[in-house]
Amino acid sequence: MVINKRVKRILLENKAQYIGSIVLIILSCFVFTLMSQFAGNFERLASEFQDGFVQEDAAFRVDQSIDNLQELESAANAVIEEGKTFDYKTSEGKTLRIFSQNDRVNIPAIVEGKELSGSGGILINPAFAAENNYKIGDELRILDKSFTIAGIMALPNYIYPLQSEEMMMPLPGFGIAVISKADFASFNQGSNFYAVKYNDADHNPRAQSAEFRGLLESRGINILQWTNVEDNKRVNIVDAEVDILNLVSKGVPTGILLLAIILIGNLIGRMINRESTIIGALYALGYRRKELYRHYLIFPLLIAIIGGVIGTILGTFPVRFMVSFMFTAFNMPLTGIEYNPISMIISLLLPIILLGCSSYYVIRKELKHSPVELMKGKKEKNKVNFLERVLKLEKLKFPKRFKIREQLRSLSRLAFLLFGVAVATMLLLWGFTLKSGFDDLLTGGSVYTFEYEYKFDKLRYEPLPAGAEPFSASLFVSEPEDKRDFYVTGVKPDAALVTLVDESGTHLTTNQVIITKPLANQLESKQGDTVNIVRKLDGRIFSVKIDAIADTYEGKFIFMPLADFNQKFEMPEGSYIGAFSNVLLNIPGNQSYSVVSLDEKLAAIREVMAPMQSMISGLATMAFIIGMIVIYLVTSMIVEENKGTISLMKIFGYRKKEINSLILNSSTIVVVIGYIIGIPLTLSAIGVLVQSMENSVGLSLPPLKINLLYILIGFIVVMISYELSKLMCRKKVNAVSMSDALKSGME
Repeated sequence: MVINKRVKRILLENKAQYIGSIVLIILSCFVFTLMSQFAGNFERLASEFQDGFVQEDAAFRVDQSIDNLQELESAANAVIEEGKTFDYKTSEGKTLRIFSQNDRVNIPAIVEGKELSGSGGILINPAFAAENNYKIGDELRILDKSFTIAGIMALPNYIYPLQSEEMMMPLPGFGIAVISKADFASFNQGSNFYAVKYNDADHNPRAQSAEFRGLLESRGINILQWTNVEDNKRVNIVDAEVDILNLVSKGVPTGILLLAIILIGNLIGRMINRESTIIGALYALGYRRKELYRHYLIFPLLIAIIGGVIGTILGTFPVRFMVSFMFTAFNMPLTGIEYNPISMIISLLLPIILLGCSSYYVIRKELKHSPVELMKGKKEKNKVNFLERVLKLEKLKFPKRFKIREQLRSLSRLAFLLFGVAVATMLLLWGFTLKSGFDDLLTGGSVYTFEYEYKFDKLRYEPLPAGAEPFSASLFVSEPEDKRDFYVTGVKPDAALVTLVDESGTHLTTNQVIITKPLANQLESKQGDTVNIVRKLDGRIFSVKIDAIADTYEGKFIFMPLADFNQKFEMPEGSYIGAFSNVLLNIPGNQSYSVVSLDEKLAAIREVMAPMQSMISGLATMAFIIGMIVIYLVTSMIVEENKGTISLMKIFGYRKKEINSLILNSSTIVVVIGYIIGIPLTLSAIGVLVQSMENSVGLSLPPLKINLLYILIGFIVVMISYELSKLMCRKKVNAVSMSDALKSGME
């Protein structure tokens, strides 16, 4: 059609608005492509690793070695492999957990180098190698025996290398290693455990575990510890990460795409309003309505295609970098990157479909009038919306009345500005909220006042030295199928190394049953209630009466006197499984144990916070760009729609400063309100994330809040983008001449 020749001219005349729309589409498609391809590759690589190297379905410890494993395997219809392990403190103070090599279950995957062959070789995990600058061929000394690093490996049951299962973050000084069974036997120390892989993949693994535990008990084998793979935080946090990535890959692009839809709807609607006389003339000349629909749909579809193609292509480039970066925290082999064509097609089609449909609705609404109405150009020009009628603006002074009316005259423009600033605020405060939570962990008071936490592989009875206190702990759930587990911990009735207080700040003595607040909320229990809990080890149900609730979110725990713990859960009198201590304990070399210091836990939090700084910077940059685009485009619309008014103000003698204040500052209150709206939206979005983490890995966090300093920093960033947008639009205001008012009157 001949009228399509004007498309290029219109795009160039309003290039800032259309370029801003294209940038929003590019950002939306970029984030969607990057996050969806990243999540897909991460999930695929994890699944291939777990299946290809036979990840365990369960692991357990018993009080004695199991003879005739082949017979037990046949009875249980499973593959069972015995493993051995012990923790070794290197000369640099690092902890290296050493495993004997498995060849049937939890097989080491070689990331770099080669497999073990013969004696004297050792495999270490990538994070430990990188932290200590170890390379293939380097020597590593363990218990006066020298080993050569043959390769860098990953274990399927240690994808997220946590030193203990109750921790949420890896310790920077912790690593895992694998040596041959012959080399391990030469040390003559360590503890045994068994890894189980069920042959019947269609049967529920949890149900098979229950049957297998019954089989062991029928043979008189006493189980000390049992962990199903779905309860193993070293593994199930991978599923939680995939859920988070999928959530982000949908939420962030959707918000940006909605911004683009609202913006382009505004642009198309205003274009048709301005050109109503031209459209009426085109009707009169014989153009059909379908032809006009196609003409005006070119603009949103062209924007969607350009933005979609560029954003989708750009989104594929960082995928490998993102996966490699994630694998610095998760130990898995990176065998290759695959790009899902369906996700790329969705990234291309989604903006086209959504922008096309929304623009068609706007065009249809504007073109429903008759040619005569369009040529007269009086369609709903003087209509006052309900907000202007409700608000009593006549009592206000002219500057305030003018600014408020300028915003209320276009509710779609107002919604775009509010929503845009709220989205920018959410992106900006997302990282700040997470950092605020970690800051609280580092600076807040702790219920634990000890320096070291010891865990033993077998029950102990020996008295501990001064400065150390024994404890025992077992994992429980509220219902048999619930994944959200918690610890019941027995401590000394006069424990000095565990400090608990109630909501009023009153100290709680540990000679009673005390439940922490997040667990009380989960169990919906209060002081004086009796709750039924299920021991994960054997599925037995116990009743516990709650005497007090501790005002702390440092984990989900029930604390009770150690003697009561042993009696209720039928443990040997005087036994314990761990110790809290402010001094290093002298443990005999033939007893296997692990120890974690408070400093190491804090170091783990600080290490997690380091890459968070980069994430916060990236989110802040994206928020700044989106804020700039939204505010600039809205301000540009205001200037375009008020050219006649600006011209009259100049004729009446208004100074440039006064005109700029009236026109450009009219959005200030809306920007502030949008920022305020974004704060609770940010907390709600992160609340969904935290709830997902709690459901999948049992993570409990205190009520979300944002440090006032970060709120102030975020507000400053948004206001800077607002001021820069006004500065850019000031040239447009100054460019309006006095003759524009006369031209408007003639038209």
